[in-house]
Amino acid sequence: MALKFNEKNHPYIDLGDGYRVCFYEERCPHGEEMESKARKAINEGTREEVLAAHDEFRKLIATDQAMCVPINDEWYLNVFLRASRFDPREAFDRLQSTSTAKIKNWEYFGQINDIRHVFDEELVWVLPERDDDGAVIIVVESGKKWNPAKVSLVHLNAAVTAIIGVLMLSEDAQLHGCKLIFDMEGLSMTQIVQFTPKSTGVMLHMLEKCTTIRVLGTHTVNNGMMYNMLFAIMKPLLTKVMRERTLIHGRNYGDLAKHISPRVLPKRYGGTSKAPAYEGRLLGDMMVHYNDWMQSKHDHGYKRKNGQAE
Repeated sequence: MALKFNEKNHPYIDLGDGYRVCFYEERCPHGEEMESKARKAINEGTREEVLAAHDEFRKLIATDQAMCVPINDEWYLNVFLRASRFDPREAFDRLQSTSTAKIKNWEYFGQINDIRHVFDEELVWVLPERDDDGAVIIVVESGKKWNPAKVSLVHLNAAVTAIIGVLMLSEDAQLHGCKLIFDMEGLSMTQIVQFTPKSTGVMLHMLEKCTTIRVLGTHTVNNGMMYNMLFAIMKPLLTKVMRERTLIHGRNYGDLAKHISPRVLPKRYGGTSKAPAYEGRLLGDMMVHYNDWMQSKHDHGYKRKNGQAE
């Protein structure tokens, strides 16, 4: 089990037996039929229709004189259009929301180097296998495994933001999106007091409005009475869209299996995956490789000056 690099110098974790964790995928590896279905689901039409969407998106961007983005970069435009089901207006709103978040909540978009301890602590990790619909599965350990004295809530959320950001590299992830599993095993007041209404509001807003990869659903597992206290804080802050995407399963892994295939889930979540577990430090090493690339992408949008947009 080791960190290796492919022919284009992108890192991946080789788990052995054909399993690996890799963020960079040029093409959809699930077959033409699934790729075609995914493109249809996000309203990605013919080449002519895609170019027309690009033109409309560019015109909207031009109306915001403070916005600084590479408008002639088709890859960059596609990232936001795919995350917005190829609706140029929605893509523009997402671009503005993301750019504003980088100003108001800049600490969530810091250097990956500064948050690698989150991965070392194995609090945020990615399943080696994609779901049956092609979605990437990200697991967030928000219960007893999380020691806020070592990892702040901001850094925990920033690690999730960083993974979703790096997934922009993958056309596969752009097409199929991602799903989040929040593991609340052993949640106590030590963790709950970290979730203020403000921090929770920021987290929810970013998941809904500021991700460059579609978040298809958030799944909470191993929750108990303590989590009900936390959810009471969160619930009034959930929009209609977020309420529809937020599912709470407790220890009913059969219910989780209705939304994420047991084939890709580890045994601890009622799954049958044979992929071996891997050390968080390997994911940290892989993420750090993308530090400079992510910072270059964070430079797009509104320019930050003394914590404010210029």
